[in-house]
Amino acid sequence: MAKKYRIHLSAEERDQLQAECRFSAKCGPMRFVSVRLMYKLLVLLAACFLDVAVAATPNILFIIADDASRHFGEAYGCSWVKTPNIDKLARSGLVFDNAYTPTSKCAPSRAAILTGRNPWQLEEAANHQPYFPSKFIAFSEVLVKAGINVGSEGKTWGPGEAKLADGTVRNFGLSGKDAKGNHNPGEALTAFLKAKQPEKPFFYWFGSHNPHRAYKPDSGIAAGKKPSDIHHVPAYWPDNETVRKDMLDYAVEVETYDSEVGSLIAALEASGDARNTLIIVTSDHGMPFPRVKGHTYDEAHHIPFIATWAEGIAQPGRRVADFISFIDLAPTFLELFGVDGAANGMSPITGQSFTDLLRNKPEKSRDFVVIGRERNDVLTRPGSPAGLGYPARGIREGTLLYIHNFAADRWPCGNPDTGFKDTDASPTKAWAEAAGESDPYWQHAFGKRPTEQLFDIASDPDCVKNLADDPTFTVKRQALHDKLMAELKRQNDPRVLGQGDVFDQYLSPRTKTEGKPKKAKKLKPLP
Repeated sequence: MAKKYRIHLSAEERDQLQAECRFSAKCGPMRFVSVRLMYKLLVLLAACFLDVAVAATPNILFIIADDASRHFGEAYGCSWVKTPNIDKLARSGLVFDNAYTPTSKCAPSRAAILTGRNPWQLEEAANHQPYFPSKFIAFSEVLVKAGINVGSEGKTWGPGEAKLADGTVRNFGLSGKDAKGNHNPGEALTAFLKAKQPEKPFFYWFGSHNPHRAYKPDSGIAAGKKPSDIHHVPAYWPDNETVRKDMLDYAVEVETYDSEVGSLIAALEASGDARNTLIIVTSDHGMPFPRVKGHTYDEAHHIPFIATWAEGIAQPGRRVADFISFIDLAPTFLELFGVDGAANGMSPITGQSFTDLLRNKPEKSRDFVVIGRERNDVLTRPGSPAGLGYPARGIREGTLLYIHNFAADRWPCGNPDTGFKDTDASPTKAWAEAAGESDPYWQHAFGKRPTEQLFDIASDPDCVKNLADDPTFTVKRQALHDKLMAELKRQNDPRVLGQGDVFDQYLSPRTKTEGKPKKAKKLKPLP
């Protein structure tokens, strides 16, 4: 079978080549073309006649978990969660040690993936459970327009409401079924691969619902796990049987996700497309436990991220220390497919492609990432039609994490009388609530926070020792504050431009059914 090759040309080079071809058709031989363009054409000709290896346009299989921290077994040194399928991919590809989501709730995190922009650059979509603005075009919609085969199954974007400008329901070009509970997603992938247009690359998104709560109590014990298997309980939770068993139940859900990954990989390998498919396995944000999901600490944003591509990754088996963010996915995908997002209506992308990291030839500075949050669950803090948020921004650079809380007088998890709705219900949450406000674990989970927080992740990965007031860190704290604010201003973040209240005033479709704030029913604490 003849091989297909793609040489990536800039928009200017494509225009020039088209003009030269039109001139040649009418007037004879081509006129002068740029040296760079001529070089690319010669490389392409050499590849065709001499069979030199030039990377063909890849397919992309994007696999994303729902609420998983970096507990991917061998890949991230977690012995109490077994993920053989993910571990196999890690050994044959790349493990990213500093991958981050810009925010740690489902809808805004996934909005960042789709648009290549940080949530605070997406108007209503900065919030959880929002109305997604029709003006922000997703990379997946652009791929459909470009003729790429695009498919999906499971959770894509949400929760919230997304419609096109004419009011029709919007699926972002990801039109597959949200087959919750289907743990054999390889079947849907196989059907997609058989039905797709031949000789064209594909992009496929699988969104798992694992390890999102609720969990079957004691499922970890039933699976043969023991509380003593866990080698580290974070310092912000009590180290007791309630918490350890909750963590084991979570582990079972992560392992179910791993089985879904295995099903997808088996289907891909059976199709014959595996070698030229970039496979990414990740999670939208951290685990659904107090002080993680929905918060601005490292564990909430620091995500697992594994990439493998037999024909496209140089020196597989590497670990990548560079900082990358979810906003880097859209430009990476667009570059690999040779599609211009801006020319197809996308708003300016903030992220940057990391194809250079896949080639192991770093070309860009990646020494920090920016994170933040606005409103998570609705009606958790009265004060606006859908409730006030908890605005915060942060920057991770080197081993330091700096966080700026813009409304330190507000409750981070929502008001106590609404049940701390910004934290998912769980046995761990119930224990912390029952412990009472005087207990340090209650404070870790629900207590108010100072305006500035600073943590050294190297010595304090759980972020429990605030160094913001430590005189030895004054210079570093100020430098990170200034760098964060400058970067946010560059991104036109309303929160630092004196217009941050706009996020609190955005409406939510959730309020249609929520009614007035109600006191949440508290779970009974377990022993």
